[in-house]
Amino acid sequence: MNSLILSKKSFILYFGYAFLISYSSAAVSGPLTPDFQNWLVSHGYEKDDFVRSDQGTQGSYGGFTNTSKIVKNVPVVFIHGNSDSALQTSSFATGWSNSVEYFLSQGYTTAELYATSWQDTNFLKASLRTHNCRDLLRLRRFLEAVLAYTGSSKLSIVSHSMGVTLGRKIVKGGSVNAADGNCDLGKPINRNVEVFVGIAGANFGLCNCQGVEHVEKTCNKQNGFFPGDSCGANTLNCGTHPLPKPCNGPTYSTLLSQMNSDNMKEADYVFSTWSHVDDLIQFNDMTWGRPTSLIPTSDAFHEYPSYTHMQTKEQTAPDQYQMVKNKKIPS
Repeated sequence: MNSLILSKKSFILYFGYAFLISYSSAAVSGPLTPDFQNWLVSHGYEKDDFVRSDQGTQGSYGGFTNTSKIVKNVPVVFIHGNSDSALQTSSFATGWSNSVEYFLSQGYTTAELYATSWQDTNFLKASLRTHNCRDLLRLRRFLEAVLAYTGSSKLSIVSHSMGVTLGRKIVKGGSVNAADGNCDLGKPINRNVEVFVGIAGANFGLCNCQGVEHVEKTCNKQNGFFPGDSCGANTLNCGTHPLPKPCNGPTYSTLLSQMNSDNMKEADYVFSTWSHVDDLIQFNDMTWGRPTSLIPTSDAFHEYPSYTHMQTKEQTAPDQYQMVKNKKIPS
């Protein structure tokens, strides 16, 4: 397949999670507890629809229960990727069910684990999703709500795929120039984040966006995953490794470039993980000779040899726990 110019069908294959080989059987269900829902209404968050009742019990998770009124662990917020969901809604939108189930087995409570779906699970719309104001503002308010509701001074974030770059931006705050308008996310809240885990994120763009940035919205140069079309004398060969000629630095998506160059650490501890055979990112995770999943401020990183894109999330719950709880990268 030509990696430079993708047809609509092939773009959906790569960016819409239409690979059904990944499957999660975890039986975790939400939604947000009645206690949290009542708190949200009384504190002005009702219009944010963090519950996502349109996805039944799987659109959200977290909150105090009658038997859980104390937060002992630093709360964890899970942010899913493009066309995925908070918890499993289908065989291809598997959400964070495996991760929530594992954290619960290790002593975490419902009051310490949170997730909300952003947008829907229709992979036919995957090519339309960008880092827009609507989603960024809503996810930022979700973080703020979890902090206020739990009374915790810090939270941790576990993110996957597009959730990595969305998560980084809502922590960093600041202005956003998007197709749905301009907005300001507010001041950075990185001092309130203990651990940030980024799994298979496209921090430097996606090579499959090369050549289609004017066609596919998610690949746009402003707030999408455009990786740049050249690097020094290298042209239209983003995924080649090693590069045939010296690379002097590509010009890629404005939003990604700003996040990567501001030297602001997303949390006290930042970890990145990815797979060498990721079937969505492809090219051994490389964009212009560097791993696109490596958050620039990372304290450490881990590479998986054989996971698919969704498996980097679904099959790594113990590793996620180790990074969040023990502040250590998987061995």
